[in-house]
Amino acid sequence: MGVYEENLELITRIAWLHYMEGLTQRDIAQSLHISQPKVARLLDKAHKRGIVRVTVESPLANCLQLEYRMREAFSLSDALVIPAGGKQDLFTSLGRAGAWYLERVLKDADLVGIAWGRTLKQVANSLKNVRVRGIKVVTLVGGCTASASLNPYTIGEKLASIFEGECYYLYAPAVVESEEIRDFYLNERMNRTTLELAHRAAWSLVGVGPVDVHHSVYALTGFLGREELADLREKGAVGDIAGQFYDSEGKVLDIPLHRRTVAVPLSEIRSMRNVMALAGGMEKVEAILGALRGGFIKILITDEETAKAVLSYERRREG
Repeated sequence: MGVYEENLELITRIAWLHYMEGLTQRDIAQSLHISQPKVARLLDKAHKRGIVRVTVESPLANCLQLEYRMREAFSLSDALVIPAGGKQDLFTSLGRAGAWYLERVLKDADLVGIAWGRTLKQVANSLKNVRVRGIKVVTLVGGCTASASLNPYTIGEKLASIFEGECYYLYAPAVVESEEIRDFYLNERMNRTTLELAHRAAWSLVGVGPVDVHHSVYALTGFLGREELADLREKGAVGDIAGQFYDSEGKVLDIPLHRRTVAVPLSEIRSMRNVMALAGGMEKVEAILGALRGGFIKILITDEETAKAVLSYERRREG
């Protein structure tokens, strides 16, 4: 997104909230973490640009409706839906949306948790309008040795560098050979400090992975092969967050793999503040639905087509 598109998105969002949902300027300022004078100024721009007449006229209006429906259907604290049909690949577009969101909400010295994934890598690559400093980044899962570009260490270090802050790591592979080795790593002093920090994160970024040999980070990094992923699907797995698998209702699977995984447990991620998932694409619809039903995420950034599919599946389930 360029500056113009970012401003248009924010102006449209504010106009929709004010004129279509009846929020006051003060309510909008608090919700979007901006000043009330800025809300007033952008509402004035909405009039001058012709976005506001009788209704909110913008190609993003449909996305704003989808955001509202997603928040209502899944009790999310926020949702951001990007338009379909962009020129960039979906990972890049979602990463830019995530960067835009962070640029608005982060405050100096905030603590940010980070997992892994291609979309999270694009968040770090897309941050431009950085006005805050001293951000502390903490990894939520151990490292991947097979793909540096997907590694939470690499992503976390880049974020910390951009914000002139520090990064705290879980010093261990994401998956180890035995439960005893996993326990050793989790009880190591530096890792205990990292885990304590993770629970205090003001914001956390996670990817949502499908149980698919072509798209799963576990498959792409070599932790799991085709047969192991097929076995997980037979056991009901539809997706993973931070290397931990759950079924279509959001129930975490009881599998040996989890007892070898070095990460903040999903049961604890569920209780953390402002856990933001960035995920889109038809191959991830099941995984996103399971994550939403499990209550693992508080904020979802996705694309228009994926949001429609998720809502359609949920309506059929309820009907």
